[in-house]
Amino acid sequence: MKQTIEHRDDRIIYNIKFDSLTDLYQYLKSNPKVNTDVFETQASIDNDESFSGVPLKKAIEHLVTGYKVDLDNFITLTKKFDSLCKDTTDNRKLERGLYGGIGLPSLVAAGVPDCMLRYNRDLGEKFRNIYFSLSYRSSTTKEAIRNRGLIALFLVKSLEQNNNIVNFRASEYSDMYEEVINLEVVLKRPGDIILNIEKCYYPMVAREFLRRILFRVLESVPVHNRWGYGYGSPMEASEIRDLFKIPKNDIIIPEPYELDIYGDDIYEDTINAIKNLNLENEFDIEKIKSLKKKNE
Repeated sequence: MKQTIEHRDDRIIYNIKFDSLTDLYQYLKSNPKVNTDVFETQASIDNDESFSGVPLKKAIEHLVTGYKVDLDNFITLTKKFDSLCKDTTDNRKLERGLYGGIGLPSLVAAGVPDCMLRYNRDLGEKFRNIYFSLSYRSSTTKEAIRNRGLIALFLVKSLEQNNNIVNFRASEYSDMYEEVINLEVVLKRPGDIILNIEKCYYPMVAREFLRRILFRVLESVPVHNRWGYGYGSPMEASEIRDLFKIPKNDIIIPEPYELDIYGDDIYEDTINAIKNLNLENEFDIEKIKSLKKKNE
């Protein structure tokens, strides 16, 4: 875990970064000291299971054992959405090299140095940043949380299949007056070929991840305001973009309600999200409507 505190535009920003879910697990297993001046009680422990899901101890174990609740249905829906990705020509180039590929038996036997075949990316690919906010208001339903996660995975996979190199970043963006929490958990690095669905499933769709895991991290941060009363407010996309100087072309996926994601219909939620993110030119909404009719 890495933590820095910076002052910017009359605001205090607490930057906390975990390089992996394992890093986050190890931090929580160390039982970090609670900031009792601000958090007189711990929502991460005390909140009812009907609101926050399984108890903190079990929620922490999900970081290493995985989270399987409704995972099969989630993967099934993800596969349905694969049909919405545009067909593209595979622009990877097959090249011979000294290492990093599959050896050609005939060349290996002949002792040829550059006997390894590997695919290299075309330099014409575009680099895209997607910022996924792990925050959402207390009234957000588990269905809305789940749909937003599915939609985010669909966006990443579609962009990757259309020759984009996607840098996916997941953070809790929340504030309380002049104090801001920027709590990042690394789920995908630019060099990763694809987004690992099973690894991302827990952070992106389970209410326990925010209301148990990230709340417990927040309870250890040296904030000063009244965070203990509500644990802050989710920041809107415009606030995130302005404060962190995120370029206009980068995609920010804020809390579900800002994207008109309500959890009732995955297809309608997807269409609403694409429109709110101004991505109509990159995703075929008519195909989504057709898929909805097909599955009604």
